[in-house]
Amino acid sequence: MTEKPLGKITAILAEMELEVTYAYDDLVFVQHSAFMVQFTDESAKLKMFINTECEPKVANDVAANMVLAFDEAGFEVTLAGRFFLTPNEDETLNIEFH
Repeated sequence: MTEKPLGKITAILAEMELEVTYAYDDLVFVQHSAFMVQFTDESAKLKMFINTECEPKVANDVAANMVLAFDEAGFEVTLAGRFFLTPNEDETLNIEFH
């Protein structure tokens, strides 16, 4: 099983004044689900998704800064697209990737 460096990710984001608001399995939700980072089979490679509800200019600027910060810390980040969250009746969330 590949190590998921959640502590390192959280520390990098904290330095950027961004907050991990939820982490589950291989997904890390950042800044109240504005961004989502996904661990891959390789611990130094990450995928990043931007919430479709984020204003594109702001989201792209923050995403670029996140990619740079992760890169400086030894991670390789792939911008993998956008996502949308919808609530389910059982209080869980459905994630749709675009």
